Amino acid sequence: MTTAHRPTWAPAVGGEEQGGMRIFKPSVAVSSKNLPAHTKLKFRQEGQSGLDEVRAKDLRAELDEKERRHFASKSGAVSNFEEERQRDLKLLEAAPPDGQTKQLVPKAIDADDEDPESSESSSDDEDDDDEEALLLAELERIKKERAEEAAKKAREEAEAATKAKEEELRTGNPLLAIGGEVSFNIKRRWDDDVVFKNQARGEPKAQKRFVNDTIRNDFHKRFLQRYIK
Repeated sequence: MTTAHRPTWAPAVGGEEQGGMRIFKPSVAVSSKNLPAHTKLKFRQEGQSGLDEVRAKDLRAELDEKERRHFASKSGAVSNFEEERQRDLKLLEAAPPDGQTKQLVPKAIDADDEDPESSESSSDDEDDDDEEALLLAELERIKKERAEEAAKKAREEAEAATKAKEEELRTGNPLLAIGGEVSFNIKRRWDDDVVFKNQARGEPKAQKRFVNDTIRNDFHKRFLQRYIK
């Protein structure tokens, strides 16, 4: 931005004093740009990461804590060990409803005895394995049938293409035709019997000429013929 429109600090006054001979009293006013500024250095105050505070910090531990919080937030886990500890304490201190004491009651079954539930689950697993084997066998049979059908179809298409090629080679050249009547007549074109055919072949071409007159030249005549008449 220019400052040409602003008045000068000491405006020039025309007159007898002009040309370096002007005598005036020095002004006591001082520009704000000439005043002293930034005379004191700024130092870090308490809480502004001073040298002692940075030395007292465990930067590695803080970085590990930030990384742990980041991955915990990504996985949906608890974001702080203290919060997790407090939550576990609350669960332990919480009393069961109606003043009942919750106790862990082991099953009245010997560890060596067979669990009926486990036997039932094992029989179910065996049935599932049998069904899965049957399904896999049926899938393999279907795949095999489809592969045989695709191979048969490809073989038939190849045989048909071979026969068509042989037929074309046999009948394409009249000299190599085997059996049947051979015609040496040339086939007629579809436009042989057209009445208007090559009508402009014998017409003389219009010769281009140069006429140094904008009224009598060929372009002007064509223009009048097309747009005026």
